[in-house]
Amino acid sequence: MHPPAVPPSAPPAATENLADRFIDGAAHLFTHMQGPVGMVYFPVISANPNSGLTYGILPVAILTNPKHEVEQIIAPMLAYNQYFGAEFLGTYYYYPSKDAVFRAVLERAQFVNSRAALRYEDRAYQGDRFIFRVDTNLEEDGSPRFYGIGPASSQNNEQSYRLKEGLAQVDYGYKFQDRLQVSGGWKFRRTETLTGTIPNNAPFDPAELGASSYSMPRLTLSRDTRDLISTPNRGSFSEFFTEFSRQDLGSEADFQRYGGQWRYYLPQSQTLTAGFHLQGEYSDGRSIPFTELASLGGPRSLRGFPEGRFEDRGCVFGSFEERYTMHQLNVVNAVTEFQVAPFMDVGTVFPSPARVQFKYVEPVLGVAFRAVVKPTVVGRVEVGAGREGPCVYMGIDYPF
Repeated sequence: MHPPAVPPSAPPAATENLADRFIDGAAHLFTHMQGPVGMVYFPVISANPNSGLTYGILPVAILTNPKHEVEQIIAPMLAYNQYFGAEFLGTYYYYPSKDAVFRAVLERAQFVNSRAALRYEDRAYQGDRFIFRVDTNLEEDGSPRFYGIGPASSQNNEQSYRLKEGLAQVDYGYKFQDRLQVSGGWKFRRTETLTGTIPNNAPFDPAELGASSYSMPRLTLSRDTRDLISTPNRGSFSEFFTEFSRQDLGSEADFQRYGGQWRYYLPQSQTLTAGFHLQGEYSDGRSIPFTELASLGGPRSLRGFPEGRFEDRGCVFGSFEERYTMHQLNVVNAVTEFQVAPFMDVGTVFPSPARVQFKYVEPVLGVAFRAVVKPTVVGRVEVGAGREGPCVYMGIDYPF
């Protein structure tokens, strides 16, 4: 007599239950809830070719209102960086409504790096028909690198510099036909490039050192069908913009910039969502400083390369990722999803649209690990690898 056959569904169920228990235990280890306040503790481990190795702790406090909606997020990161020493990065989010968000950022490192930034955006301003956005940033960053202009720039030409930026931008728009939006705005930006503090392979070109100022009116047309702004699961977002830099408006150079993007989210099941992203821009003018050039690389484009790895007048970039929800857990009186997302990025820069060359398209493969508290919060770690090696980035929102 043969022993009774084991039902074919038994081993997968047992394995699935074991995996669920492991993820649930790990999630509880890094989370804590006390009344309306939930705490999520993220270990900070970032390997950025520009800024080097960073490690520390990121405790995130999530405060909810009586309706169990996320109302505030307080995220003070304490870390140590091999170049800039001990550093503090505090981020605060306030959500006065489902369509509005206020963000404040304060950063200070032991050496060089500092930042103070404020941003407010309301997509239902003055009776749900208008859009209002204001963005300011004062920053000194010692991590930027410059490799040269063009898609064939060499990693061996790496140059380090410090960048100081002062930015103020205001946009005001009108919504019509439910999904379409048109907005006008103005951007003031001042940049100053200084000698770098990080050892590098080549000295920074003295001709590129100095300050530049820009005053730029801009016009944007967009269409938005996403179900959620910060943590979308379905729908699309399309945007086209143009902005102009003119000396008679206070800028130091005359040029125009045109660009656009398309994002699409396709739910395939309760646990799978495919995400697509296409983006491009081009600047036309006689003299465009390299701090105003299009660039690829970093946590939002070509995630296997350092920020600003490729620069030129124009760029085109595409990304695809499959977001898989591995586990759900009630952390702050709301469902928190733990996701893993394999992704592929491709992109290149170019001097003019007619001179885009396929041989310079750079591919990146990677995987992202995310904790998502709908409708507003995403904590993420992105691990990507291109032809020059791997990169690890951390952030508190989706890359797209």
